[in-house]
Amino acid sequence: MKIPKDEWAWKDVSFAKWRSAVNLRLKKIYAITINDAGIDDEFLTSHWEMKQSPYEFVEWFGNKYDLDPKSAVGL
Repeated sequence: MKIPKDEWAWKDVSFAKWRSAVNLRLKKIYAITINDAGIDDEFLTSHWEMKQSPYEFVEWFGNKYDLDPKSAVGL
């Protein structure tokens, strides 16, 4: 099994824990929260059910919406 560079390996995890990891990753990379981004639980659930890691989801979301990471703006 290929382990992504962020070392997240999918394991059975509750939606609540997955959502929390997404929220923490959004804060760390983009200085926003799930609520700031306007992401609803229905949207998140579909990605969780696809077994997408929180890291993959945040990377995809940032690319899709052309978000600048904190580091790009000196934070």
